[in-house]
Amino acid sequence: MTSGRDFLSTVRAAMREQDSALVEAVECVLYENDFRRVIIQIMKSAQRLLKAEAASLFLVNRRTRHLEMAASTNLPRRMERLIKFPIGIGVAGWVAEHGQSVNVENIVHDRRHYEGVTKLTGYQTKGYLSVPLKVGSQILGTIQVLNQTQGGKFTEEDQALLEGFSVIAALALRKNQMHAVALEKKRIQGELAVANAFQQKMLPSVFDPPETIRIDGYNRPARQMGGDIYDAFAFSTGYCFLVGDVSGKGPGAALWMASLSNLLHFLAHQGKNPMTEIHVIDQHLANTMPSGLFITLFICTIEGGMLRYTGAGHNPALHISKNGTLSELQSSGLPLALMPDLPREIHEIELKPGDRLVLYSDGVVEAENQSGDMYELSRLQSICMRSRKESPTEMITKIRRSVGRFTGGAEQSDDITLLIVAANEEREKNL
Repeated sequence: MTSGRDFLSTVRAAMREQDSALVEAVECVLYENDFRRVIIQIMKSAQRLLKAEAASLFLVNRRTRHLEMAASTNLPRRMERLIKFPIGIGVAGWVAEHGQSVNVENIVHDRRHYEGVTKLTGYQTKGYLSVPLKVGSQILGTIQVLNQTQGGKFTEEDQALLEGFSVIAALALRKNQMHAVALEKKRIQGELAVANAFQQKMLPSVFDPPETIRIDGYNRPARQMGGDIYDAFAFSTGYCFLVGDVSGKGPGAALWMASLSNLLHFLAHQGKNPMTEIHVIDQHLANTMPSGLFITLFICTIEGGMLRYTGAGHNPALHISKNGTLSELQSSGLPLALMPDLPREIHEIELKPGDRLVLYSDGVVEAENQSGDMYELSRLQSICMRSRKESPTEMITKIRRSVGRFTGGAEQSDDITLLIVAANEEREKNL
């Protein structure tokens, strides 16, 4: 006859075995990133502890509404991939549908029994305990143990223990999903970083303007890739510079901006004046850009001291004369790719020594602070007037600082782009 001390020793040993198995499972989840290896370890621990012949795990495929075998302790991997059935079919399918555990002594006698798995594997199942894998109210799959080695039905304690293992398995699944998302995010961020570096290289960092002007530009995208552009380049009879903005943000907008820049450079290399060829670009973009997308643009050319400009739905450029008069270079044309058949007006003014031109995008004047207030045009005009005698590079630095002080660390919501041109005063001495 077993003494009370012997019985207590047996109970303590069983509890230690349970604790050890659960700890092993938790440690595997914490320190192992191979999901299948984690799940196999959890199932083997459950199988050993519940004295079962085998264990398996099904996951819900939400797209097909099927249960698909993810792992087992008794089947080859190639066979596991073949086992799938609709949610609601079979005992495991019922568990996945209702989120409740099922413990049957002989599954063959259960009206929910699905013979498809037995026919496929040849494995004869009697005792069957299946519990749901859940996170909150969301059912992710099921875990089950098969055939109690001592015969008969799994106990209520066995069910409670397997439900504990299911919590650990659900944790492993969530960790695996988060790990996959993190890896994908890292991959995308890497690709975007490369694309951003490429995009920034497309923006001129060194300018080669005629001797009569100095020029500098600045761009800071709101995301890793932006839809703004500035550019400046020579053509056969003069010099062209511009600022543009694609509706939308991200890689798509950046690609359309790259396309516009390439078109302009191609025309210049063909010996054509980009200003007079805007209608060709407009028609091309209207034929190729997706519906609803468009590009705003402010483009200028300098030929023999005369500034010609036209706008396509973009912010007017600021013209600051040497004596401190500020005016807006208005141009009322529609954005590119909307109505290319409408004529565009080209305006002309004399660019005198000491004059400044400031081209900018919405991201400057619509930059918001923590309270949601916008920087607005008046602030830009004020800082431009105060720094009008500075070089283009210094003017950009002061505008950036002014915008930064105003926003006070608020998240940037739009790309910020500036291009500043200064007519050299030395020109007067050479005339």
